[in-house]
Amino acid sequence: MSCAVAPVARVGFVAPVRIIKFALFVALGIAARAAEGSTDVVLPATHLRLGSVTMYSENDKYFAGTDEHYTNGFKLSVLSTDLADFTSDPVPKPVQAVAGALDRLVPPGFDCKLGLALGQNLYTPANIADPAPQPNDRPYAAWLYTSAAFQVYQAPRFFASGWRAIARLDTLEVSAGLVGPGALGRQVQNNVHSAIGAAHAAGWPNQIHNEPGLDLALERKWRMSTAHARDEWGADLIPHVGATVGNIFTFANVGAEIRGGWRLPSDFGTNLIRPSGDSNTRQRPDWSVFAFTAVDGRAIARDITLDGNTFRSSAHIGKEPFVGDLLGGIAFGSRRWQITYSEAERTKEFKGQIKASVFGSISLTYYY
Repeated sequence: MSCAVAPVARVGFVAPVRIIKFALFVALGIAARAAEGSTDVVLPATHLRLGSVTMYSENDKYFAGTDEHYTNGFKLSVLSTDLADFTSDPVPKPVQAVAGALDRLVPPGFDCKLGLALGQNLYTPANIADPAPQPNDRPYAAWLYTSAAFQVYQAPRFFASGWRAIARLDTLEVSAGLVGPGALGRQVQNNVHSAIGAAHAAGWPNQIHNEPGLDLALERKWRMSTAHARDEWGADLIPHVGATVGNIFTFANVGAEIRGGWRLPSDFGTNLIRPSGDSNTRQRPDWSVFAFTAVDGRAIARDITLDGNTFRSSAHIGKEPFVGDLLGGIAFGSRRWQITYSEAERTKEFKGQIKASVFGSISLTYYY
């Protein structure tokens, strides 16, 4: 899907590995500096009253210049702060009741949060001008979904030296939605193409059929930080492991992120659009800047956008059982806002795919 007003020259960002290597170099350099130790400074911060709202946009036109395969993703998510903050006045009684019930599921000393999201992913073959079926390329598919997430956060524990603080975040997320014509992939892509003067994708009549979808995702993240990562120069290492089960996607995943910069937020890193990706923090620094690089690998048992419909014949192609994402980027934040840009390279997803996919990801978060 094309969302750019004009083509961007393939210079500088022409290979995502360059920005990923740059982000890794910066993050590791800051980590080495932070490990040397420094004096404490006071951290100006503001307490979150309610939570955060994040808008994600992913597109292969962002500095990549293509219009194929995973071609566009959009997600709008809302994540609360600790639900214990919602159990007393002036919060409405129904909200107090829900927050209190969920809070009782969590051990003492742990925070719990609730998240809601709405999103859509679009997938096309490489040749979108051909109206005929293309059995040797990725099928047309769209996934339109809503999700609800429940998070349990364990505060950091401190050690004598080195990577001092270890925090943990567990996320359980349920996604429900629809693939097929009812997911509105044709309308969204071609309306955007009309608005920017680009040619329509002609093959949407060949997309996979309507099918309701339900996925359950569970993921655990850890965050290991240098001594002063929250109040001056520092670094975080954020590994994760998880699994998603459902008729849309079924896979196990593992990965990690390293980031380094000035006054890192105490969240759980930067993620592409995927289940269990959101996180926020109860406090924000007055401003922060950091670089990051991350990897996520998946062992895939099912991907309906490649395998086709579950209970009826549809367009399909043989999938690769193992897929990985490598990304790197930068983020700038203030007390109320954070904007993040990353460049991602995804390994081949299906049999016969000529090259890896490249796309950019932009996210904008408002904290309140």
